Amino acid sequence: MASPTLTVIGLDAVTPLVLEPLRAAGAVPHLDRLLAQGAAGVLRSTTHPLTPQAWTTMFTGVGAGRHGIWDFHERDESGYGLRPVNGSYRREPAVWQRLSAAGRRVGVINVPFTWPADDVNGFALAGFDAYGRRDGYATPAGLLDELEQRFGPLVQDHAFPVTPQGGIDLGQVRRVAEQRVELTLWLAERFDPELLVAVFMAADHAQHLGWDEWERSGPASPLAQVYGILDEAVGALAGALGGDIMIVSDHGAGPLDGVVNLNAWLAEEGLLEYASATELMRGGQLQRMATARALALWRRLPLDFRTRAKQRLGGLRERSYELQNYSIVDFERTKAFAYGTFGNIVINVQGRERTGIVAPGAEYEAVRDAIAQRLRELRDPATGRQIVAAVHRREELFSGPQIERVPDLVVEFADYAWLGKGNLKSRTESIWDRVEIAGTDAAYVGSHRHEGIVALTGPSAAPGGLFASIEDVAPTIQYLLGEPIPESMEGRLIDAAIDPALLERRPPEYVAEDVPLASGIRAFADDEAGQVQDRLRGLGYIE
Repeated sequence: MASPTLTVIGLDAVTPLVLEPLRAAGAVPHLDRLLAQGAAGVLRSTTHPLTPQAWTTMFTGVGAGRHGIWDFHERDESGYGLRPVNGSYRREPAVWQRLSAAGRRVGVINVPFTWPADDVNGFALAGFDAYGRRDGYATPAGLLDELEQRFGPLVQDHAFPVTPQGGIDLGQVRRVAEQRVELTLWLAERFDPELLVAVFMAADHAQHLGWDEWERSGPASPLAQVYGILDEAVGALAGALGGDIMIVSDHGAGPLDGVVNLNAWLAEEGLLEYASATELMRGGQLQRMATARALALWRRLPLDFRTRAKQRLGGLRERSYELQNYSIVDFERTKAFAYGTFGNIVINVQGRERTGIVAPGAEYEAVRDAIAQRLRELRDPATGRQIVAAVHRREELFSGPQIERVPDLVVEFADYAWLGKGNLKSRTESIWDRVEIAGTDAAYVGSHRHEGIVALTGPSAAPGGLFASIEDVAPTIQYLLGEPIPESMEGRLIDAAIDPALLERRPPEYVAEDVPLASGIRAFADDEAGQVQDRLRGLGYIE
């Protein structure tokens, strides 16, 4: 088998907080060997360290103000409704698109937020934003059928691997990893890519549900076993492929201390008003709320029963999705509101939001200042410790033509040990909340951290420690493929990872030309959006 020039193995959410103890215990020998013999260290993620933004930033080399993907949803034209996004919302070319345009062969497998699969010089299989659909999942045309003929139904890591008893389904994790390794090696032989990218999602899911057991049991925990399965996959790929191997995670992980319901907090501060029962009834919202509660019970029914029912009841999904589009917030009397799970606050601005009440300019800035000041005073009710590290104005973090997709205020909780929910469909009496997994009794016990991992091993690597930012990955891929680095990239070459003799022999080149995007946004249809919402609830990312 011909070796790719560079293989990038993505391990979603793999964190030094788990990896390093397991290396010390000898539980991940392949990762230990690769990290020890090459350059390795911390890869700092985006703010927020969240899958859509993080992976997109990694492979475009620019921030959300440029590439436009912020969260699992973006706000619609009204400013209040939320629509799920996918890879077509990316407004900057990914590195594999740049390389394809330069005539280089590439292969992309399971990178989040790459549906519909990009038309590349090689092959591409979309990530979990495909949400189980066949259309747009693979390029070139016919590849999905060919894969299924050879490997059977593709086993995906696009949902939490949970047993009926609520534990981590290690069998499912292993089935996904083993098939993905076999599939990746076959595709590498078939297409001979110069850049090969393959991503595994299991660590993220296991950490959300199993962090407490990791803290109790360490190397004997199910989470440690998930890392062991991923270690075997990495070893199999690295052993078979050769060339340069880069290992990355989009963010790290750690314990979740608590969840703040930011809309409940804004209501306490007099900045958000909930709609009264009369107003909800007048707007048809009560019917929609009742439908949502019925659908929550529906999701607990067996999957095969639900599938058969949907097939017999035409239009059920479309109608149910329509009825779920409601809010209990009275936006005509609300100055600010939140959405998502990580800390997104939007100011309800006149002329921008449909019924905005905050004047642009001085009043807008005064509201932002007041919210930031008060949020920094939030304390952990158990310990009294401050739980908000910073409240960023979006322009302090990002710039570019897509900055309007970023909320006005980005709440950075201390070490991301807390999350900030924006419930728009349900009201709680307390500001203290939790993130539940729809259709189960499970809730998050682990969350994300800024600190992921990065490593480079192979003929181009220089052994030693590293600290890099996530946007540095794309320009480094360009260099390792022998291509000039676009000046438009915001990241920089991770030169500390590269053999000094190679850098001297082939100094990095920079180019002003850019690669145009070939396609526009492909929004989900209503029936597709309903499926997406169900999937995201199953991952705890939306109400």
